Amino acid sequence: MFLPDVFVIIIPWYRNHNHFNLKEFVMSPQALPIVPQSSDDPLVKYAETMLALRAKASPVDDVLVEMEEIAARDNIPIIGHLEGAILHAIIAARRPQPTCILEIGTATGYSAIWMARAVGAACSITSIEIDPERAKRAQHFIKKAGYEDRITVLNGNAFDILPTLDQRFEVIFQDVIKHAFFGESERLALELLDLLLDKLADNGMLLGDNAFCMGEVLHENGGKLPKQVLGIKAYNEAIARHPRLDSVIIPVRDGLWISNKR
Repeated sequence: MFLPDVFVIIIPWYRNHNHFNLKEFVMSPQALPIVPQSSDDPLVKYAETMLALRAKASPVDDVLVEMEEIAARDNIPIIGHLEGAILHAIIAARRPQPTCILEIGTATGYSAIWMARAVGAACSITSIEIDPERAKRAQHFIKKAGYEDRITVLNGNAFDILPTLDQRFEVIFQDVIKHAFFGESERLALELLDLLLDKLADNGMLLGDNAFCMGEVLHENGGKLPKQVLGIKAYNEAIARHPRLDSVIIPVRDGLWISNKR
């Protein structure tokens, strides 16, 4: 399978996104809006246009486009092609190349496929998904993309599964703390962070989506924000202050944390 050696990505350093004020938005306290795959920002559109010029790989690119269309139709949260390409570029650039990757929050397998195409066949990816239907759909798309021998989807609660994993991972991608499950308590995000850092190898990289929570991290607590938002704010501050992490948020889409563990 041919894969391009270089992805050209332009990240805009200002954002013109649609802002959801959750203090005024009428919804269940357990549900947050789905973050769009793309943006109306003209620089984001330009970056996506440049990304579309890259050489295509079959069948994986066809499968990713199909997944994007289904996600938009069925309101399924995925990171989208621009953030997917950034995830790919970050992981592909690591030396030595990762041999084991962990993902929390498979959804339909979109980001796992982006990561799998960034590494060689010797790298295994373990992905945890709490929703059995989504886990099943993920397995379907992963097989269709040709990565069923590299990606293992575990269906269940990450808090139950993580303690059973007997290895440390060189890369961990966390894409779950905006999930309704984390509406039970703002402490859950911090508890997950502790589990992930325990499973992250020294000199490993922790990636995390939804650092901005659609801009709601800018609001003061006030006792009215959903617990997921409070959890994300606490998670962000914990990562920023952690003495063993060198971290930065890339302001793409909903904010992507990149942390290297010393």
